[in-house]
Amino acid sequence: MDSWYLHHPLLNLSRLALKGDNVCKKLFLDSLEYAIKVAHRFNYRWPVFYKMDTMEIIKAETAEGMGGEKDVAGIYTHVMLQAWELTKEKRYLKEAEKAAKTLQGMGFQLFYQANNTAFSSGALLRLYKITGNAVYLNLSYMCLAGIFRNTRLWDCNYGYGKNFPTFFALFPLNDAPYTAVYEEQEVFCALHDYLKHAEGVDILPSVKLLVAEYIRYLVDRAAYYYPTLLPPDMLEEKPKVGEVDPKLWIALEDLQDGWLKSGTVGQQVYGAGNAFGILPRHYLQVPGEEFMVYIDYPTSEFSARKGQHIHFSVLGDERLACRMMILKTGKTKLPEFTVTTSGNKEPLPSKNVKQGNIEYTVHGNQRVTISWRKS
Repeated sequence: MDSWYLHHPLLNLSRLALKGDNVCKKLFLDSLEYAIKVAHRFNYRWPVFYKMDTMEIIKAETAEGMGGEKDVAGIYTHVMLQAWELTKEKRYLKEAEKAAKTLQGMGFQLFYQANNTAFSSGALLRLYKITGNAVYLNLSYMCLAGIFRNTRLWDCNYGYGKNFPTFFALFPLNDAPYTAVYEEQEVFCALHDYLKHAEGVDILPSVKLLVAEYIRYLVDRAAYYYPTLLPPDMLEEKPKVGEVDPKLWIALEDLQDGWLKSGTVGQQVYGAGNAFGILPRHYLQVPGEEFMVYIDYPTSEFSARKGQHIHFSVLGDERLACRMMILKTGKTKLPEFTVTTSGNKEPLPSKNVKQGNIEYTVHGNQRVTISWRKS
């Protein structure tokens, strides 16, 4: 067993259980005793590989002197919080706290795999909200620092990199020279949740800014994981495993540095969730109308009153702006819109773009109201 593999399916089962799926609830609750047994066996410090039946360690460290998969304590904390939310049994909350405290002092060494570290950050923020212990908030910042330390803050505009945007791309592992669609889409979803859990919490402005900006750039970059949008000459003809079919809308496993071809380990069926993660979070449907709202920043508290107005909050930091568009979904002409934001008396000016859609610039940490009048 790869240590984090045990906890990832438990998270997914718990999410479905919290949504009312009784089969998943039973599977989740029946699995918790084993997960706790493993945590106690390794004293909340998981190796890389172990045997599931005997718990014999097969591979203790990621590299000599570096320890095992350190962020598993964070994802285990997440699992225990889900169990506590589902059952309200205090033993699960106590388990979450015991695991979380083992992360103290790890610094950047905590980061093993990007999606696990991102899930850990949200779990630690939730633990802070439940307990009021500032140690957990600071640990959540430590997780986020590990994530942002492992990003590419430049545009790879050389070689094959000219064919796709790379700014603010996230490497899945500490030593990974490539980006991976699955890890990025899970980090994207986890960071959306982080900002929502942070509403009403006095978190660092820099955290709001960086999280929202990563999300914004991922929305722009994500489509380029599909080989159908890339020139064939930049795709690996002989992958190490799997295959690459440029005609299939299945995401590549990897996007490489500009000097290297991409898709070295083929296409990734489980990366298909990328589109389903982005669309409902950034394309806001308006019931009964022939238009929708697109915004490249994370939002919350969306509400719509048919034929009257829309309200939602833009998350992030007010120092930076983002793009919002009203998009036609039917054949009729768009109505006349008035867009206002909190803190501004005058309506926002619009920009007419192709195909009759309308674009606006809004800022983070604003409340947006869209009203319309049909001509």
